[in-house]
Amino acid sequence: MHPFTGLATREDGAIKICCRSRPVGYVQNESLEEAWNNSTMQKVRKQVLNSERPDVCQSCFDLEDQGVQSLRQRHIEEHIPESRIKLYPDALNNLDKDYKMPFKIPTMEIKLNNLCNLKCRMCNPLDSTSWTDWNEVKEFYKKENNFLVPLIKQQVDRPGQYIGPFDNSNNWWQSFNKLLPHFKRVEFAGGEPLMDPTHFKILDALSAHGDNIEIKYATNGTKFGINKRENIYNYWPRFKSIALNISIDGIEDSYEYIRGNGNWKQLVENIREFQEIPNISRIVGAVAVQVSNALDLDTMIRYFLDEIGIVFYANMVRYPQVLSIQVLPKEIKQTVKEKLILVKSEVSEFSLVKKHPVLKDITYQQIDSVINFIGGDDQSHLWSDCISFNKKLDETRKQSFLSVHPEFKPYV
Repeated sequence: MHPFTGLATREDGAIKICCRSRPVGYVQNESLEEAWNNSTMQKVRKQVLNSERPDVCQSCFDLEDQGVQSLRQRHIEEHIPESRIKLYPDALNNLDKDYKMPFKIPTMEIKLNNLCNLKCRMCNPLDSTSWTDWNEVKEFYKKENNFLVPLIKQQVDRPGQYIGPFDNSNNWWQSFNKLLPHFKRVEFAGGEPLMDPTHFKILDALSAHGDNIEIKYATNGTKFGINKRENIYNYWPRFKSIALNISIDGIEDSYEYIRGNGNWKQLVENIREFQEIPNISRIVGAVAVQVSNALDLDTMIRYFLDEIGIVFYANMVRYPQVLSIQVLPKEIKQTVKEKLILVKSEVSEFSLVKKHPVLKDITYQQIDSVINFIGGDDQSHLWSDCISFNKKLDETRKQSFLSVHPEFKPYV
């Protein structure tokens, strides 16, 4: 549904079909309006309707081939509330014979810059100004021929550098302003959008149509705004509803280990505060599944659904490859599977699932995806690289992999 319902942006100026796709253009070279019907978009739409696999969408197909539900699949599911086929059932009505569409798209996924206060282990300088130890680990990205290596070399001249090509881009602002009356859903990610002045500038523009727009965030949940005016309490009431995907990649010590600069106790307090906001439609705990939380996933599922009252959603970390759960030793993989199978048997009894029965099948799907992924492509030959990667970050961040994860000691 993505090529027919919206566009996404990336901090380096890339214009994409969705947050997972490869670029179809760059804001430095063309406007959103031009990108919407450029030759790549026309080709992708044709391929999708012919049941082909567009190259720019390979990320989702790679997951699907391993039995993992992809973002593409989520948005063609009838039972998932935010699936685009459900939100926009008439999206193809205005498609012409050349696979062009009117520039009246209902959805935009926006990443404008890399301003962020956290330095998560699976992140990088393109996504966070706090990620200042790239030189210590870029060798691992080079080894896997990762696209970030040349991109960061091109974009980042110094540690902590701010990247914001959209800030003063006419290609962005002129096209975006044309879309204001047509939006039904605008999604923000980062960086951390709730500490970004440009995000609030966009909310100002959107608020005239706010009664028709749901705002969705991929946020680390640590911020409520940047000052007395630019904050969620002044802005969120202007909109139809607010959906939060809060990145929560561990519990207590494992959370603080993965999400550098994060504070677990404060995060939980913030979630409680978010839950009191009247027009919040849902809060999702979005977990970047990786080596450092693999053995905590069952605990997180119980905590999310039975204690704090938020949805569990899993994203598989695939790069850096050394943090993927596919690199775990065989015995640990088996333990993770057993824990997930056990917690799956408990899902129907969790308080949030009893309140919202649709979450039972959704949670089952998330658990099955993790189980399928960990049993997919075996990368356990990279386990020693995983240990080395974490040790290098431990040195710069004054942390200790084994103190947080003593269960890994027999394998180091």
